[in-house]
Order: sequence, then C-alpha cells, then structure tokens
Amino acid sequence: MDFDVIIIGGSYAGLSAALTLGRATRNVLVIDAGKLCNRQTPHSHNFLTHDGHKPADISKAAKAEVLEYPTVRFLEGKAISAIQIDGGFNVGIENGENFTARKILLAQV
Repeated sequence: MDFDVIIIGGSYAGLSAALTLGRATRNVLVIDAGKLCNRQTPHSHNFLTHDGHKPADISKAAKAEVLEYPTVRFLEGKAISAIQIDGGFNVGIENGENFTARKILLAQV
C-alpha cells in the first residue's frame, strides 16, 4: 500500500482528519480538487477565532499547519474512482495516476 489513509477532499473536514492522522504519524495522502464547499461565502461567521475571515484564508492557514507533519502529502487533483482491493483501496485520479491505501476517508461535498 502507498498510504495508510487517502483522504478525498481537502477542505475543513479533510484538513482536520489529516491533522489528526499526521499527529498519529500515519502516512496520509489528501486529494483535493480545490473547490471549497464555502467558496461563495465572503466571510466566516460564528467560527471561533476566525470570525470575519475569508474561508480561503482559513483553509490556507490550516493546510500550512497540516503540512508541518512529514507523513502528510497533498495532491491537487480530482479523485474519479475508488475500488476496493485486497487489503485496501485503489484510488484513481483524473490525470491517470493511481494510489493505494488501507483506508479511504471521504471528506467532500
């Protein structure tokens, strides 16, 4: 297997999962197509310590924190398939690449 976990979706939920798994020294790939679920929202509201901030800025800061963990890798792209195989999953990316992992976590809209 290439990774312990592949996370599909790199917005808040995916970043939170990647942070937790990175702290646990799991080998993680986050695949993100770059389409934040709240990209139409001009400012965050009722989000403790981030009230009034732009969602893209919050995500950028969160990604920088997650990348401090050497076992977490990001891939910009779109996952187009996830097939169960012996011992895990094979995830296909739009550009033709394939990655394997013991687990997958879907964190996208």
